[in-house]
Amino acid sequence: MQQVQQAPNDSFAGLSDFALPLMLVAVAGFLVRSLFTKAKVSVQSDAGATFEDVPDTVPGNSEAKQELALLVDFLKNPTPFLELGATVPRRLLLYGPGDKLQMAKAIAGESRVPFLEVISNDSPVHEIFADAQEKAKAPCVLFIALDRRREDEDVGGQLQTAEDADETSELLMSQERLNEVLQATHDFQGSGLIFVVASGRQDVVEKVSRSVDLAVKVGHEEQILVARRLLKANRLEKAVEALHFACRGVTGRSYNRNVSVEMLKSVATDEMKTELMNAQDLLKQHWEKYHDLCIDLPWNGIADRSLRVRQSVACDSCSWCGEDGPGGVVWAAGLALATYVSQNGPPGSSSSESGTSAPWKGVKVLELGSGTGVVGIAAAAAGADVLMTDRSRLVPLAETNITLNQDQIKIGSAVCAAFEWAEVEKPPREVSKQTWDVVLGADLVYTSADVPLFTDTLAFLVGPMGAASGATVIYAHCSRSEALDLDLQAALKVHGFTWRELPNNALPPQAAGEASPWSPSIAGDNVIFWELQGSSEGAWGHGQKQGHRLQ
Repeated sequence: MQQVQQAPNDSFAGLSDFALPLMLVAVAGFLVRSLFTKAKVSVQSDAGATFEDVPDTVPGNSEAKQELALLVDFLKNPTPFLELGATVPRRLLLYGPGDKLQMAKAIAGESRVPFLEVISNDSPVHEIFADAQEKAKAPCVLFIALDRRREDEDVGGQLQTAEDADETSELLMSQERLNEVLQATHDFQGSGLIFVVASGRQDVVEKVSRSVDLAVKVGHEEQILVARRLLKANRLEKAVEALHFACRGVTGRSYNRNVSVEMLKSVATDEMKTELMNAQDLLKQHWEKYHDLCIDLPWNGIADRSLRVRQSVACDSCSWCGEDGPGGVVWAAGLALATYVSQNGPPGSSSSESGTSAPWKGVKVLELGSGTGVVGIAAAAAGADVLMTDRSRLVPLAETNITLNQDQIKIGSAVCAAFEWAEVEKPPREVSKQTWDVVLGADLVYTSADVPLFTDTLAFLVGPMGAASGATVIYAHCSRSEALDLDLQAALKVHGFTWRELPNNALPPQAAGEASPWSPSIAGDNVIFWELQGSSEGAWGHGQKQGHRLQ
C-alpha cells in the first residue's frame, strides 16, 4: 500500500520558530533568578546538638555552658523572666579559640529552636536578616561568623594567644559591613531572631562586645597550656599575656537591672595564679636586664637624679621584636637633650633660676616624637607640665616610663597623646587646647626624605594659626651627614625660622644597661642644639590654608 505523505503544518512550524526563543529566554531568566536569589541562610529545624555534644574534656567548655544555661532557660521558658521585667537577650557574642559553631548549635538544640547560619556574606545585610526571618518561625538562633582561621595555618591543635589569633585568622567582612551587621541586630530586635556572632580575633571582640547583651568565651582555660609552651620557648611577654588571658575569666552584660547573669569572676586555679606570678617575676627580671636603662642625670644645683627608661628593643628572650622601630629606643640626642634640660632653665630664664630644684616650674612643654619619653620625663622632673606626643603605637611605652619615674616627677606633670604629623592641621585636643611655651624634640630627622614633613609640622605648630603659636623650639639634632644638615637648614629657612646654636655642654651620661641593638654606642659629641623661633608670617607647606588659630 502506498503511504500518503502529509504536508507539514505551516502554522505549527511558525509557532515553533516563535516559541523556541521564548523558551530560551524563560530558561535564562530562571537561571538568573536562581543565581540572584540563592539562599542567604541555611536552616536546620533541629540543630542536632545539645550541650552533651560539646565535651567538657575540651578546656573552657564547661564554664561556657554554665554561663549559657541561663540563656537557654530564657529561650525555653521566657515567661518567668518577662514577668520580672527582663528583656530577651537577643545579641550574643561567642569568642575565644574554642568551637563556637558547635556551641551555637548546642544553644539552639537545648532551647528547641531552629538553627540558622549565614552562608552568603555578599548579600545586603538586611536581605540576609529578612531571609532568615522568613524561613524560620520565631524564636530561632541566627549564627554569624565574623572571621575564620586561615586554611594554610597549621596550629597543631593548640589554642592561641589573642595576638596569635589575630595573625592566623581572616575577616569575613569589611569594617563597614561589620557596622551594618551590628546595626541590623538592633533593627531586627522585634523579629524573634536570636543573633549569635562569633569571632576569634581580639580586635573584633573588643568592638563587638560593646554592642551585645552577653559575651561568652569558649575555650579559654587551655591558654594555661599555651603559656607553659611559651615559657618553655622563653617567649616571656606572650607567656604572661596567655596567663592573663587564662585567668581573666569571661565577661558579659546583665540582661537588665532586674535579672542579672551569674558571671564567672575568675577561672584561675591557685596553680595558675602561681604560674602567672612566677612568669611576671621572670619578665620583670628580663626587662630590667635587657630593656631598662638607668640614667643618672646631673641636676644643676641639686643632687643627681636617676631615671629608669624602658626600651621596646628586639632581644632573644621575649616577644618584642623592635616593632616600635627607632622610636622605642633611647638615642644619644635624646639623652643629650634630657641632660640639657636638667642643667639649664627654659629659654629666657636666668642662671640663678636654672640652679633651683624646679627651674621649669609652670612652663608648658610640648614634646614631638617622644619615643621612650626620656626628654619629656626629664622636663617634668624639672617642674614643667609636659605633653609627650608620638605615633599611637609608641604611646603605651611612654606611659609605662612615666609610671616608672613617677617618684621623680614631684612638681611638674607628664601625660601622653598620639599625634600624627600628617594631620597637623587637625591636631588632637590634648595638643590644641593648651598654649605652649616651649616645643622640644630630639633626633626626629634621619634622612633628607624626613625633612619636609618635620619642618612643615614644626612651622604650622609655632605659626600664627598653630597650637604652639609663638613657642620657642629647642631641637637636638644628630649630625649624620653634611648633606642632611644642609637640607634641614634650607627647609627651616624656607619656613622663615631663625635659630642659634646652643653650646653643647650637656653630653649625655653613660647609661647603665645593655647596649641597644639599634645604636652602636651612647655618645653625644655629634649632637647639635638649636633654639628655633618661627616666623610671624607663618609660612609652611601643607598648612598654608588661611583660617583661625586651631582650638
